[in-house]
Amino acid sequence: MSTGPAAATGTGRGSSRDLLRLKTQRRLKRRILLIGFLFALLAGLLGWRLVTLQVLEPDRYLAQGVAQRIQTVSLPAARGAIVDRNGVDLALSVPRRSVVANPGLVEDPVSAAMALAGILNTDIETLEERLSSQRSFVYLDRQVEDEVADMAMTLDLSGIYTEPERARLRPGDKSALALLGRTDIDSNGISGLELVYDDLLSGIDGEMIVEEGLGGYTIPGGEYRVEPAEQGLTLVLTIDRALQFEAERLLTEGVEVAGGEGGVLVAMRPKTGEVLASATVTRGDDGLLRPSTEHKVATWTFEPGSIMKPLTMSAVLEAGLAAPETIREVPGTVFVHDADFKDSFPHGTEQWSVADILRQSSNVGTILWAQDLGEEMLYQQLLDYGLGSITELSFPGEAQGLLAPVGKWSGTSLPTIAIGQGISATPMQMITAFATLANDGRRPAPTLVRGSVDDEGVFASFQVDEQTEVIAPGIASSIVSMMEAVVSDGTGTRGQVPGYKVAGKTGTAWKPLAGGGYGEEADEVRYVASFAGFLPAEAPELVILVVVDEPARQTYSGGRAAAPIFADYAQFAVRQLRIPSEFERAAVDQVGRVMATTPAKALDLLAVQEAALPGIG
Repeated sequence: MSTGPAAATGTGRGSSRDLLRLKTQRRLKRRILLIGFLFALLAGLLGWRLVTLQVLEPDRYLAQGVAQRIQTVSLPAARGAIVDRNGVDLALSVPRRSVVANPGLVEDPVSAAMALAGILNTDIETLEERLSSQRSFVYLDRQVEDEVADMAMTLDLSGIYTEPERARLRPGDKSALALLGRTDIDSNGISGLELVYDDLLSGIDGEMIVEEGLGGYTIPGGEYRVEPAEQGLTLVLTIDRALQFEAERLLTEGVEVAGGEGGVLVAMRPKTGEVLASATVTRGDDGLLRPSTEHKVATWTFEPGSIMKPLTMSAVLEAGLAAPETIREVPGTVFVHDADFKDSFPHGTEQWSVADILRQSSNVGTILWAQDLGEEMLYQQLLDYGLGSITELSFPGEAQGLLAPVGKWSGTSLPTIAIGQGISATPMQMITAFATLANDGRRPAPTLVRGSVDDEGVFASFQVDEQTEVIAPGIASSIVSMMEAVVSDGTGTRGQVPGYKVAGKTGTAWKPLAGGGYGEEADEVRYVASFAGFLPAEAPELVILVVVDEPARQTYSGGRAAAPIFADYAQFAVRQLRIPSEFERAAVDQVGRVMATTPAKALDLLAVQEAALPGIG
């Protein structure tokens, strides 16, 4: 029948659908179980993480979180000041602000650069480049005046702020600049005394821990000072600021009058070697004289010329070959090896004492005595004066000068060195040699620094090198007496100082050319003129050296170019240092003889004398 097959067919199709549905349900159930398992696993891992963070290792992860917010900031130490012997500031650090930025917080670098360019000392292109940087901190302008910093802040630009810094200031501007030296913008010494004593002046940086917010700003109240900075020590120099300023002024005027290309003036206390002033001027490309940036007192060498003669004659006297009054025959010319030597003034054969030879600055007379002395003794004496060696000054770039060993001397070395040619020295070496004569034959160690002062005001003096006896006191006294005659009626009369006895010596030397020789054959001789002296001659308290580089032909000699500068400066210095004149000393002595009639009056007189004669400060 027809119904059987039809029923059978319908039943078969229904069974297939059921099977398919069953399979789909099974697959769905497996997926659900898998997803559930994964969720359970993830939940377990998260749970374990929470347990780790909160129970097992909370300190570790807390520390990591804090470390992301806590930063250690260096606290730069304030650089110590440099002051003169009287405590007057020569260089000091003052508060300044720097304009800085966090470029990531700057909304419009172009507009910000245009707005800041009219205020800061930085061009638009540079500002835009810095404000577009990927760094979190950039300088826009460093160590600006408060007015500039305030103007920048009034713009209210996002990401722009200021940071406190300290800048180096020299109240005297360029005065003593070559001596003091410079610092870089981060207050690190890079030249002069700033470099030599950088460690002492720098102090010790401190540390501060700060807690920062998301923008990199310090959270208010999130500053924790760990170690405060220790300010650098104050450096106390031997320099007197007033003497230094006047040395630069008078040297500039004097070199200009002499038509020179530059000059040096240095003043020293002969008993201690303390440098009271050290000035150098040089003529620039614009033709103007101005203080040099190089401390040529220590770094420049010159052939001293006739200021060498007192040293040569002291060696003659020290060797016992002669006394100041010893007479010898001095011709107008002397021939040594292959060269003729003559005096600067023509004369026939004369009978001159040692004192006469020095007073008239006779080359021939000095050479004749030097020949009697011999090479070895002259060489050793000059070494003892400190020539050919770096001084105890410890200044960067200090020159050694040239004093060749005897084994390298030529046939004309003895006569030329005896009169100050064929040898070179620094101004510091030469003034130290003259200080030796003024100090009873004992060579002091030149020094620029007296000591240091800490932040509590406690002064600590620096160790001073021992003095070395070069010649006997009696020999030194004899040379001083002969040098008095040089100033009273010899070549150095322009070095006289009213009211004071001055012992001094003029020097005029040919200046070596860069290519060798002195240019005498081509009539191109250039000169170096000098004057070295001290006062009061009877009890020296001040020694001064003046050197004029390349004076004009009409004023080329030491007596014309350098001695007047010495005299002008000495007149100022004796007032500044309150060194009494002969008349003042005589007045005190007279008062003493008249008034000191009782012990009480004698004590009163002593107080008056101490007030009138305070010595050098």
